[in-house]
Amino acid sequence: MRLPRSGGFLALAGWPHLAALTLLELFLLVEPTAVALVTGELVGRLAQGAAGQGPAGMGTMLALLGALLVIGNVLRATSRPLAERAGRRIDAAVREELTARVLALPTLDRVEDAVLQDELTTMRSPLLTWTDEGIGAAAVGRFRAGLTMAGLVTAMLVLSSVVWWWGPATAAVALLLGRLRARRWREFFAVVSGTMPAALRGRAWSDMLSDSRDAKEVRIFGLTGWLERHAEENIADAVRQVTGARLALLRRELSVFLGWAVTASVVYVAVASSGEVSVGRIAAVIGAVSAMFVISMSSQDQDMAEAAAPAIDAVTRIRALAPGLEPPPAPDGTGEVALRDVRFGYGQAPVLEGVTLTLRRGEVIAVVGVNGAGKTTLAKLLTGQYRPDGGTVVIEPSAYAVYQDFNRYELSAYDNVRIAAPEATREQVEAAALAVGATELIERLPRGWETVLSPKYDGGGDLSGGQWQKIALARAALAAACGARLLVLDEPTANLDIEAELDAFDRIRQVRGRAAVVLISHRFSTVRRADRIVVLSGGRITEEGTHDELLAASGEYARMFDLQARQFKEST
Repeated sequence: MRLPRSGGFLALAGWPHLAALTLLELFLLVEPTAVALVTGELVGRLAQGAAGQGPAGMGTMLALLGALLVIGNVLRATSRPLAERAGRRIDAAVREELTARVLALPTLDRVEDAVLQDELTTMRSPLLTWTDEGIGAAAVGRFRAGLTMAGLVTAMLVLSSVVWWWGPATAAVALLLGRLRARRWREFFAVVSGTMPAALRGRAWSDMLSDSRDAKEVRIFGLTGWLERHAEENIADAVRQVTGARLALLRRELSVFLGWAVTASVVYVAVASSGEVSVGRIAAVIGAVSAMFVISMSSQDQDMAEAAAPAIDAVTRIRALAPGLEPPPAPDGTGEVALRDVRFGYGQAPVLEGVTLTLRRGEVIAVVGVNGAGKTTLAKLLTGQYRPDGGTVVIEPSAYAVYQDFNRYELSAYDNVRIAAPEATREQVEAAALAVGATELIERLPRGWETVLSPKYDGGGDLSGGQWQKIALARAALAAACGARLLVLDEPTANLDIEAELDAFDRIRQVRGRAAVVLISHRFSTVRRADRIVVLSGGRITEEGTHDELLAASGEYARMFDLQARQFKEST
């Protein structure tokens, strides 16, 4: 599916919805004029009755008026949810398209691009600080605004039936005043848009007060008052600007309403002074003028379109940044993952310089090095999440990674494991948990496998850092069981003690199948069990071999191993 340009979002609502909405809106736009005509006719017949001519057909006219009013109220109640449903369909289609485009980006660095993330933020927050309407509501609103001409035309014809130029003249004034009002609203929205930075900052400070992730340090360091002041300062600044703009808008709208009052008064006086106009016709003209005022002053639909304009523009720019679905790279048939003379850096800061490394199926490789040596960057290149600045990368599309900062999903324990392979069966999920020793801790939860792993939910439960890491390792085991050919474990056992880490590593070795395993760890008691060890230093691979070979070489690996062994002996 391809996103249309700003004027074409409406098609995403579906033509049946649009057809029904069009019929409803057209009736509701013509209904005020029809009520005015019937009322005028009814008043005219009452006047005839008062003159002794008999109120002929009064029952029919009353029934018609009652039907118009009842049907109008019923359709108004129906029109709003129908319009909202059409808007939601549009928003859902836009979200689906943008999600597909972002997920189709071949590497993580393109997803993390600051420009793309800014555009996504703008698209998700179209009206910024004070309403939740979005692109869908704006598209439907613009469509409804376009239909208002039908209502103006019918009212104009009623006025022109008295004096031909009254209708066009009054409609021109109505449109002019309506545009002037819409312009005032656009100015207001410009002010609201300008408050976005302050409002977002205030929201961020406020979220830290209630977010469970930050709760510990907020209370330990006594940050409540400090955070509240920052939140209030930023939010107060945004509210002050919006309030000032709202007051200015109200003052300017008063002039618009006064202009319309003068126009309506002129028409009423002109009609009343026309001796040949019947009482019924006068009542119809008054109703038509009122209908014209209501139609021309209904700028809400235009307002939504104006407010959503930044989001619509952001969608266009996102399409350029994520231009289409890119197929995943095909395996080269050798089963190898390889880096050849790869260079990579963040901005102007180089991280890897000329790295060459080949992984073979079923092999376990450990990567060691000091903090900042580029180990995690290497892992993301191996899994295809980053593109190199130079050199060649041959990746394995069916790769799975467990990072130290792995996600802790607010889902059931079952889904927290299954998320690594949504197509997995129940038996495979439970076998993966058993393989890494996570079954016992899951079964001790309040609702077992169905327990939501968050204390925010009724019957939910939380896990310790080490227990969460067992869940993460169960995901890796499940990925291997479901066909992953590369497992990257980046400090996955940092919260486990040495014995638990060794046990977890042995279990991963047993369940890896034909997958290559890349282990990043600072614990040499685990690293030494790898088939091959790679030392990263200065952006390059400086040593490579088995544990015994690297100790015999008396290089950087041997130095780090001896240092850690000495610290362990001293601590015991």
